[in-house]
Amino acid sequence: MFLEFFAGGNIILTDREYNIIGLFRQVPAGEGQEEIKVGLKYTVSNKQNYDGVPAVTTDRITQTLEKAQALFSQEGFAPKKSKKKGTEALRKALSQGFPEYPPLLMDHVFAVKELDTATPLDQVLGKPDILQKVKEVLEEAERISKSFDTGDSHPGYIVAKEDSRPAPEGEDSSKISLVYEDFHPFKPRQFEDKPGIKILEFERFNATVDEYFSSLESQRLESRLTEREAAAKKKLESVRQEHKKRIDALKDAQELHIRKADAIQDNVYRVQEAMDAVNGLVAQGMDWGEIARLIEMEQERGNPVAQIIRLPLKLYENTVTLLLGEAGDDEDEDEDVSSSDESESDSEDEEKQDAGRAERDSKALTIDIDLGLSPWANASQYYDQKKQASEKAERTAQSSTKALKSHEKKVTTDLKKNLKQEKEVLRQTRTPFWFEKFIFFISSEGYLVIGYVTPSSFVCDMY
Repeated sequence: MFLEFFAGGNIILTDREYNIIGLFRQVPAGEGQEEIKVGLKYTVSNKQNYDGVPAVTTDRITQTLEKAQALFSQEGFAPKKSKKKGTEALRKALSQGFPEYPPLLMDHVFAVKELDTATPLDQVLGKPDILQKVKEVLEEAERISKSFDTGDSHPGYIVAKEDSRPAPEGEDSSKISLVYEDFHPFKPRQFEDKPGIKILEFERFNATVDEYFSSLESQRLESRLTEREAAAKKKLESVRQEHKKRIDALKDAQELHIRKADAIQDNVYRVQEAMDAVNGLVAQGMDWGEIARLIEMEQERGNPVAQIIRLPLKLYENTVTLLLGEAGDDEDEDEDVSSSDESESDSEDEEKQDAGRAERDSKALTIDIDLGLSPWANASQYYDQKKQASEKAERTAQSSTKALKSHEKKVTTDLKKNLKQEKEVLRQTRTPFWFEKFIFFISSEGYLVIGYVTPSSFVCDMY
């Protein structure tokens, strides 16, 4: 059986004369690739390092670097630039010329020998001392590779990352959990003293592999459980915020109704004047459009009563909208006009007056006034609306509290159900009893009955 680990990979089964009798996938003939299918002879002699791995020599290193330098100089073959280290030309060149050493091992020996992976190739080829250091890097990689063939006594290492996610409820949050990233038969120097990374050491490499793969699925499961719990908490928080917004909106409505009622009472005479003016024009039979144009003209002339009326009118509802300031607002228009210097032109005075009017309007409340009621009756209406909003807020708070508890219960139940289903995926395998390898059953009297087959008969024993 031959296992190919390059390109797409393959598994090839041959007889003793290397005739292919089974394979994982059929490969057509191509440039530098022979055809592989059932019935053909599998060629072994042309495979890489068939006669053994070549020794690490200065000539081999020089040829590798010169070949890589010529390749990198061609357009499109330059090694990618890393944001942290720049161009790792030397490491890339050695990885291509010495494929027997994996990239992680190369990173390790570069760190051990303290050689920069981004050293320019022409600098290595031009300085014998640097070339000698490169040779020492490869010799260290060769030494480590040969040390792997030591049986079960070889140690193993797991690279783990500290889990930054919050600990689940009911667990000690001070305990740092680890997520396994990878395992190696050597202690990778490039990960030492790296923040958030821990290297766990085991006496035997087999124990390292067992620990990694036995914990990998449980760590993935724990990650899924944590994510589901976080999603459930986020969903609950979203519902709480939505309920809070509803109650806050009703509270704001209550406050606004109180402010409008107070503003009507504070400006009761001005409100009465505006109502009398509009009602008088309507009583004269004037067209509603003409009334609006007349009010607009009076606003431009600076009529204080017309200036508090906001257009368009709502006479079809027997309503007019007024801009009323609250208690404490400065609305003295005469003070704004008299504050102008005599030397300023009329246009500048008008601009200042318009700016002051716009500022007052931005601070004023927009209040709808019923023309069929008195100012006090209008204020009373807003107090009644405040009372209605208050009662609605109480009902909403009660129903929201009840709905929130019901939603929390449903989300918690669903979460526990999902967690239970996930946890059932991983069950600890019990150690089978010695008699389970036979045909057996427990009799009604409590005896263990075992059956097994002999070359001539079927035998049952009872214990």
